[in-house]
Amino acid sequence: MEFLGFQRKDGSVGIRNYVGIISAMDNVNPLARKIVENVQGTVLISDLFGRKMMGTNHEMRVKALTGMGNNSNLGGVIVVSLHQPSAMSLAEPISASGKDVECIVFQELGSSLKCLEQGIRTAVKMVKKLSGVQRSAHPLSDLIIGVECGGSDFSSGISGNPALGNAADRLLDAGGTVVLSETGEIIGAEHILAKRSVSREVADKVFKAVKEIENLARAAGVSDIRESNPAADNIKGGITTLAEKALGAIKKAGNKPLKDVLGFCDAIPFRAPGFYFMSTPAPACESMTGLAAGGAQLIVFNTGLGNPSANPVTPTIKMTGNPYTVQISSDDIDIDVSDIISNGVSIEDAGERIFKEIQNVANGKMTFSEIFGISQSTISVVGASF
Repeated sequence: MEFLGFQRKDGSVGIRNYVGIISAMDNVNPLARKIVENVQGTVLISDLFGRKMMGTNHEMRVKALTGMGNNSNLGGVIVVSLHQPSAMSLAEPISASGKDVECIVFQELGSSLKCLEQGIRTAVKMVKKLSGVQRSAHPLSDLIIGVECGGSDFSSGISGNPALGNAADRLLDAGGTVVLSETGEIIGAEHILAKRSVSREVADKVFKAVKEIENLARAAGVSDIRESNPAADNIKGGITTLAEKALGAIKKAGNKPLKDVLGFCDAIPFRAPGFYFMSTPAPACESMTGLAAGGAQLIVFNTGLGNPSANPVTPTIKMTGNPYTVQISSDDIDIDVSDIISNGVSIEDAGERIFKEIQNVANGKMTFSEIFGISQSTISVVGASF
Protein backbone atom coordinates (compact mmCIF):
# COMPACT_ATOMS: atom_id res chain seq x y z
CA MET A 1 0.00 0.00 0.00
CA GLU A 2 1.19 3.48 -0.89
CA PHE A 3 0.34 7.16 -0.53
CA LEU A 4 1.29 10.16 -2.64
CA GLY A 5 3.56 12.57 -0.81
CA PHE A 6 6.35 15.12 -1.13
CA GLN A 7 9.89 13.78 -0.83
CA ARG A 8 12.17 15.89 1.41
CA LYS A 9 15.95 16.17 1.30
CA ASP A 10 16.35 14.64 4.78
CA GLY A 11 14.55 11.46 3.67
CA SER A 12 11.18 12.22 5.24
CA VAL A 13 7.95 12.55 3.23
CA GLY A 14 5.31 15.26 3.62
CA ILE A 15 1.60 14.97 2.89
CA ARG A 16 1.29 18.75 2.47
CA ASN A 17 3.56 21.35 0.88
CA TYR A 18 2.93 24.38 3.08
CA VAL A 19 5.17 27.37 3.68
CA GLY A 20 5.48 27.78 7.44
CA ILE A 21 5.50 31.34 8.78
CA ILE A 22 7.18 31.01 12.19
CA SER A 23 6.89 33.82 14.72
CA ALA A 24 10.00 33.70 16.90
CA MET A 25 8.44 35.72 19.72
CA ASP A 26 5.16 37.21 20.90
CA ASN A 27 5.82 40.79 19.78
CA VAL A 28 5.97 39.82 16.10
CA ASN A 29 2.97 37.45 16.19
CA PRO A 30 0.75 40.09 14.51
CA LEU A 31 3.25 40.54 11.67
CA ALA A 32 3.51 36.79 11.05
CA ARG A 33 -0.29 36.48 11.18
CA LYS A 34 -0.73 39.26 8.59
CA ILE A 35 1.65 37.53 6.19
CA VAL A 36 -0.38 34.31 6.46
CA GLU A 37 -3.65 36.20 5.96
CA ASN A 38 -2.35 37.64 2.69
CA VAL A 39 -0.72 34.55 1.14
CA GLN A 40 -2.53 31.29 0.42
CA GLY A 41 -0.49 28.16 0.99
CA THR A 42 1.09 29.45 4.21
CA VAL A 43 0.43 28.37 7.80
CA LEU A 44 1.08 30.28 11.02
CA ILE A 45 3.32 28.78 13.70
CA SER A 46 3.33 30.96 16.80
CA ASP A 47 3.28 31.02 20.59
CA LEU A 48 2.11 33.36 23.34
CA PHE A 49 5.61 33.88 24.75
CA GLY A 50 9.11 34.59 23.49
CA ARG A 51 11.45 37.17 24.99
CA LYS A 52 13.30 36.51 28.25
CA MET A 53 12.32 32.87 28.47
CA MET A 54 14.92 30.98 30.50
CA GLY A 55 16.08 27.45 31.17
CA THR A 56 13.60 24.69 30.38
CA ASN A 57 11.03 27.11 28.96
CA HIS A 58 13.51 28.58 26.48
CA GLU A 59 14.81 25.17 25.45
CA MET A 60 11.25 23.87 25.02
CA ARG A 61 10.24 26.80 22.79
CA VAL A 62 13.26 26.43 20.52
CA LYS A 63 12.74 22.66 20.33
CA ALA A 64 9.03 23.04 19.52
CA LEU A 65 9.41 25.82 16.93
CA THR A 66 12.35 24.19 15.14
CA GLY A 67 10.59 20.82 15.31
CA MET A 68 7.47 22.20 13.65
CA GLY A 69 9.68 24.02 11.14
CA ASN A 70 11.38 20.72 10.30
CA ASN A 71 8.07 18.87 9.88
CA SER A 72 7.96 17.26 6.44
CA ASN A 73 4.60 18.92 5.69
CA LEU A 74 6.49 22.21 5.24
CA GLY A 75 8.35 22.71 1.98
CA GLY A 76 9.77 26.06 3.07
CA VAL A 77 9.90 28.32 6.12
CA ILE A 78 9.98 32.06 6.84
CA VAL A 79 11.09 33.08 10.33
CA VAL A 80 9.74 36.43 11.57
CA SER A 81 11.52 37.95 14.56
CA LEU A 82 12.46 41.15 16.34
CA HIS A 83 16.22 40.81 15.85
CA GLN A 84 18.75 38.72 13.96
CA PRO A 85 20.02 36.42 16.76
CA SER A 86 16.55 35.12 17.62
CA ALA A 87 15.73 34.61 13.94
CA MET A 88 18.92 32.66 13.27
CA SER A 89 18.47 30.48 16.36
CA LEU A 90 15.48 28.95 14.53
CA ALA A 91 16.51 29.40 10.90
CA GLU A 92 19.84 27.56 11.15
CA PRO A 93 18.58 24.24 12.60
CA ILE A 94 15.62 24.24 10.19
CA SER A 95 17.76 24.92 7.11
CA ALA A 96 20.01 22.01 8.16
CA SER A 97 17.18 19.68 7.06
CA GLY A 98 17.52 21.01 3.51
CA LYS A 99 14.51 23.35 3.53
CA ASP A 100 14.50 26.81 2.00
CA VAL A 101 14.48 29.25 4.95
CA GLU A 102 14.23 33.05 4.89
CA CYS A 103 14.17 35.58 7.74
CA ILE A 104 12.15 38.76 8.23
CA VAL A 105 13.85 40.85 10.95
CA PHE A 106 11.98 43.89 12.29
CA GLN A 107 14.94 45.82 13.69
CA GLU A 108 16.82 45.50 10.39
CA LEU A 109 13.91 46.59 8.19
CA GLY A 110 12.79 49.29 10.63
CA SER A 111 9.01 49.24 10.37
CA SER A 112 5.97 46.98 10.40
CA LEU A 113 4.98 47.98 6.86
CA LYS A 114 8.43 47.10 5.48
CA CYS A 115 8.31 43.74 7.28
CA LEU A 116 4.89 42.95 5.85
CA GLU A 117 5.93 43.98 2.35
CA GLN A 118 9.09 41.85 2.37
CA GLY A 119 7.38 38.99 4.20
CA ILE A 120 4.48 38.80 1.74
CA ARG A 121 6.78 39.04 -1.30
CA THR A 122 9.05 36.31 0.08
CA ALA A 123 6.11 34.07 0.95
CA VAL A 124 4.53 34.49 -2.50
CA LYS A 125 7.78 33.50 -4.24
CA MET A 126 8.21 30.49 -1.97
CA VAL A 127 4.62 29.28 -2.43
CA LYS A 128 4.93 29.76 -6.20
CA LYS A 129 8.09 27.63 -6.29
CA LEU A 130 6.60 24.87 -4.11
CA SER A 131 3.41 24.74 -6.16
CA GLY A 132 5.40 23.22 -8.98
CA VAL A 133 6.55 20.25 -6.88
CA GLN A 134 4.71 17.03 -7.77
CA ARG A 135 3.61 14.26 -5.41
CA SER A 136 5.27 10.85 -5.76
CA ALA A 137 4.38 7.37 -4.50
CA HIS A 138 5.71 6.25 -1.11
CA PRO A 139 5.09 3.20 1.11
CA LEU A 140 2.92 3.56 4.21
CA SER A 141 6.08 2.91 6.23
CA ASP A 142 6.87 6.61 5.55
CA LEU A 143 3.65 7.73 7.30
CA ILE A 144 3.58 8.90 10.92
CA ILE A 145 0.22 9.60 12.57
CA GLY A 146 -0.57 10.92 16.01
CA VAL A 147 -3.70 9.62 17.76
CA GLU A 148 -5.53 12.13 19.94
CA CYS A 149 -8.78 12.41 21.86
CA GLY A 150 -10.60 15.29 23.50
CA GLY A 151 -14.04 16.09 24.85
CA SER A 152 -14.22 12.45 25.88
CA ASP A 153 -17.54 10.94 26.92
CA PHE A 154 -19.27 7.56 27.30
CA SER A 155 -18.84 6.84 23.58
CA SER A 156 -15.08 7.41 23.52
CA GLY A 157 -14.10 4.15 25.18
CA ILE A 158 -16.71 1.93 23.52
CA SER A 159 -16.82 3.18 19.92
CA GLY A 160 -14.55 6.02 18.75
CA ASN A 161 -11.28 5.12 20.44
CA PRO A 162 -11.46 1.35 19.79
CA ALA A 163 -12.23 2.01 16.11
CA LEU A 164 -9.28 4.42 15.90
CA GLY A 165 -7.13 1.78 17.60
CA ASN A 166 -8.13 -0.71 14.93
CA ALA A 167 -7.06 1.76 12.22
CA ALA A 168 -3.79 2.37 14.10
CA ASP A 169 -3.05 -1.36 14.10
CA ARG A 170 -3.74 -1.49 10.35
CA LEU A 171 -1.17 1.24 9.73
CA LEU A 172 1.35 -0.50 11.98
CA ASP A 173 0.77 -3.76 10.11
CA ALA A 174 1.54 -1.85 6.91
CA GLY A 175 4.86 -0.70 8.37
CA GLY A 176 3.85 2.81 9.48
CA THR A 177 4.25 4.70 12.75
CA VAL A 178 1.61 5.56 15.38
CA VAL A 179 2.23 7.92 18.31
CA LEU A 180 0.03 8.10 21.41
CA SER A 181 0.37 11.14 23.68
CA GLU A 182 -1.23 12.98 26.66
CA THR A 183 0.42 11.56 29.78
CA GLY A 184 -2.28 12.84 32.12
CA GLU A 185 -4.85 10.89 30.11
CA ILE A 186 -3.22 7.48 30.64
CA ILE A 187 -3.03 7.70 34.44
CA GLY A 188 -4.90 4.72 35.83
CA ALA A 189 -4.11 2.60 32.80
CA GLU A 190 -0.34 3.11 32.61
CA HIS A 191 0.27 -0.44 33.81
CA ILE A 192 -1.63 -1.77 30.77
CA LEU A 193 0.41 0.37 28.40
CA ALA A 194 3.62 -0.68 30.15
CA LYS A 195 2.79 -4.37 29.61
CA ARG A 196 2.91 -3.72 25.87
CA SER A 197 6.48 -2.41 26.08
CA VAL A 198 9.18 -4.20 24.13
CA SER A 199 11.48 -4.12 27.17
CA ARG A 200 11.58 -3.43 30.90
CA GLU A 201 13.48 -0.23 30.13
CA VAL A 202 10.61 1.10 28.00
CA ALA A 203 8.04 0.06 30.62
CA ASP A 204 10.01 2.00 33.25
CA LYS A 205 9.87 5.06 30.98
CA VAL A 206 6.05 4.84 30.97
CA PHE A 207 5.91 4.83 34.77
CA LYS A 208 8.52 7.60 34.98
CA ALA A 209 6.47 9.83 32.64
CA VAL A 210 3.39 9.40 34.84
CA LYS A 211 5.42 10.06 37.99
CA GLU A 212 6.77 13.30 36.53
CA ILE A 213 3.25 14.52 35.74
CA GLU A 214 2.08 13.68 39.28
CA ASN A 215 5.06 15.55 40.73
CA LEU A 216 4.34 18.60 38.55
CA ALA A 217 0.74 18.57 39.79
CA ARG A 218 1.85 18.45 43.42
CA ALA A 219 4.31 21.29 42.81
CA ALA A 220 1.38 23.33 41.46
CA GLY A 221 -0.64 22.67 44.64
CA VAL A 222 -2.74 19.73 43.37
CA SER A 223 -2.33 16.97 45.93
CA ASP A 224 -3.62 14.23 43.64
CA ILE A 225 -4.10 14.72 39.90
CA ARG A 226 -6.33 11.65 39.87
CA GLU A 227 -8.91 13.65 41.83
CA SER A 228 -8.81 16.68 39.49
CA ASN A 229 -9.61 14.66 36.37
CA PRO A 230 -11.89 13.90 34.52
CA ALA A 231 -12.87 17.44 33.55
CA ALA A 232 -16.37 18.88 33.81
CA ASP A 233 -17.29 18.07 30.20
CA ASN A 234 -16.04 14.49 30.64
CA ILE A 235 -18.22 14.07 33.72
CA LYS A 236 -21.20 15.53 31.87
CA GLY A 237 -20.51 13.00 29.12
CA GLY A 238 -20.77 10.07 31.54
CA ILE A 239 -17.16 9.47 32.66
CA THR A 240 -16.78 9.04 36.41
CA THR A 241 -13.05 8.57 37.14
CA LEU A 242 -9.66 9.30 35.58
CA ALA A 243 -8.97 5.55 35.38
CA GLU A 244 -12.19 5.03 33.40
CA LYS A 245 -11.15 7.84 31.06
CA ALA A 246 -7.64 6.39 30.71
CA LEU A 247 -8.90 2.90 29.87
CA GLY A 248 -10.74 4.43 26.92
CA ALA A 249 -7.89 6.76 25.94
CA ILE A 250 -5.28 4.03 25.47
CA LYS A 251 -7.64 2.07 23.18
CA LYS A 252 -7.03 4.55 20.36
CA ALA A 253 -3.44 3.30 20.11
CA GLY A 254 -4.39 -0.24 19.16
CA ASN A 255 -2.70 -3.35 20.53
CA LYS A 256 0.82 -3.47 19.08
CA PRO A 257 4.07 -3.50 21.14
CA LEU A 258 5.27 -0.16 22.51
CA LYS A 259 8.66 0.57 20.97
CA ASP A 260 9.76 3.57 23.05
CA VAL A 261 8.71 6.62 25.09
CA LEU A 262 9.57 10.09 23.76
CA GLY A 263 9.71 13.47 25.47
CA PHE A 264 7.59 16.50 24.51
CA CYS A 265 8.51 17.53 20.93
CA ASP A 266 11.20 14.84 20.63
CA ALA A 267 11.88 13.74 17.07
CA ILE A 268 9.87 10.66 16.12
CA PRO A 269 12.30 8.19 14.46
CA PHE A 270 10.88 8.09 10.92
CA ARG A 271 13.49 5.51 9.93
CA ALA A 272 12.39 3.17 12.75
CA PRO A 273 8.60 2.72 12.30
CA GLY A 274 6.43 1.35 15.09
CA PHE A 275 4.26 2.34 18.04
CA TYR A 276 5.57 5.13 20.30
CA PHE A 277 4.28 7.11 23.28
CA MET A 278 5.12 10.82 23.55
CA SER A 279 4.88 12.28 27.04
CA THR A 280 2.92 15.50 26.50
CA PRO A 281 0.50 17.65 28.49
CA ALA A 282 -3.13 16.57 28.24
CA PRO A 283 -4.59 19.76 26.66
CA ALA A 284 -5.08 18.98 22.98
CA CYS A 285 -3.36 22.04 21.48
CA GLU A 286 -0.18 21.41 23.49
CA SER A 287 -0.26 17.68 22.82
CA MET A 288 -0.71 18.12 19.07
CA THR A 289 2.08 20.72 19.02
CA GLY A 290 4.36 18.05 20.47
CA LEU A 291 3.27 15.54 17.82
CA ALA A 292 3.76 18.05 14.99
CA ALA A 293 7.18 19.09 16.31
CA GLY A 294 8.11 15.42 16.53
CA GLY A 295 7.38 14.94 12.85
CA ALA A 296 3.87 13.47 12.64
CA GLN A 297 2.40 14.31 9.24
CA LEU A 298 -1.20 13.67 10.28
CA ILE A 299 -3.30 13.50 13.48
CA VAL A 300 -6.53 11.58 13.98
CA PHE A 301 -8.60 13.17 16.76
CA ASN A 302 -11.51 11.28 18.30
CA THR A 303 -14.00 13.43 20.20
CA GLY A 304 -17.08 12.35 22.09
CA LEU A 305 -18.59 15.77 22.81
CA GLY A 306 -16.88 17.82 20.09
CA ASN A 307 -13.63 19.79 20.06
CA PRO A 308 -12.39 22.51 17.65
CA SER A 309 -8.65 21.87 18.20
CA ALA A 310 -6.33 21.26 15.24
CA ASN A 311 -2.66 21.85 14.51
CA PRO A 312 -1.55 24.19 11.69
CA VAL A 313 1.27 21.93 10.48
CA THR A 314 -0.49 18.55 10.61
CA PRO A 315 -3.90 17.97 8.99
CA THR A 316 -6.22 16.86 11.80
CA ILE A 317 -8.94 14.32 11.03
CA LYS A 318 -11.87 14.78 13.43
CA MET A 319 -13.97 11.72 14.21
CA THR A 320 -16.64 10.68 16.70
CA GLY A 321 -18.51 7.60 17.83
CA ASN A 322 -21.35 9.60 19.42
CA PRO A 323 -24.58 9.76 17.30
CA TYR A 324 -25.67 13.03 18.94
CA THR A 325 -22.31 14.75 18.27
CA VAL A 326 -22.51 13.77 14.60
CA GLN A 327 -25.78 15.69 14.36
CA ILE A 328 -24.69 18.88 16.12
CA SER A 329 -21.10 18.94 14.81
CA SER A 330 -21.59 17.70 11.26
CA ASP A 331 -19.46 20.52 9.83
CA ASP A 332 -16.49 19.52 12.02
CA ILE A 333 -16.58 15.73 11.86
CA ASP A 334 -14.57 14.14 9.03
CA ILE A 335 -15.33 10.54 10.01
CA ASP A 336 -18.55 9.28 11.60
CA VAL A 337 -18.32 5.91 13.36
CA SER A 338 -21.40 6.45 15.52
CA ASP A 339 -23.08 3.55 13.72
CA ILE A 340 -21.10 1.29 16.06
CA ILE A 341 -23.61 2.37 18.70
CA SER A 342 -26.67 3.14 16.56
CA ASN A 343 -26.52 0.20 14.11
CA GLY A 344 -24.19 -2.39 15.61
CA VAL A 345 -21.41 -1.87 13.05
CA SER A 346 -18.26 -3.76 14.07
CA ILE A 347 -15.13 -2.08 15.39
CA GLU A 348 -13.24 -3.71 12.53
CA ASP A 349 -15.49 -2.25 9.81
CA ALA A 350 -15.34 1.21 11.40
CA GLY A 351 -11.57 0.90 11.74
CA GLU A 352 -11.25 0.11 8.06
CA ARG A 353 -13.17 3.31 7.20
CA ILE A 354 -10.83 5.37 9.36
CA PHE A 355 -7.79 3.70 7.80
CA LYS A 356 -9.06 4.56 4.31
CA GLU A 357 -9.65 8.16 5.36
CA ILE A 358 -6.09 8.35 6.71
CA GLN A 359 -4.86 7.31 3.26
CA ASN A 360 -7.21 9.78 1.54
CA VAL A 361 -5.99 12.72 3.64
CA ALA A 362 -2.38 11.63 3.16
CA ASN A 363 -3.04 11.77 -0.58
CA GLY A 364 -4.34 15.34 -0.38
CA LYS A 365 -7.99 15.25 0.73
CA MET A 366 -8.64 18.25 2.98
CA THR A 367 -10.02 18.06 6.51
CA PHE A 368 -12.70 20.44 7.78
CA SER A 369 -10.21 22.19 10.07
CA GLU A 370 -7.96 22.84 7.05
CA ILE A 371 -10.84 24.20 5.00
CA PHE A 372 -11.96 26.53 7.80
CA GLY A 373 -8.38 27.48 8.71
CA ILE A 374 -8.99 26.67 12.38
CA SER A 375 -5.72 25.70 14.08
CA GLN A 376 -3.40 26.64 16.92
CA SER A 377 0.15 25.82 18.05
CA THR A 378 0.69 25.98 21.83
CA ILE A 379 4.01 25.37 23.57
CA SER A 380 4.00 24.27 27.21
CA VAL A 381 5.41 26.53 29.91
CA VAL A 382 6.91 25.12 33.10
CA GLY A 383 6.88 27.53 36.05
CA ALA A 384 7.47 31.28 35.78
CA SER A 385 9.04 33.08 32.82
CA PHE A 386 11.38 36.05 33.29
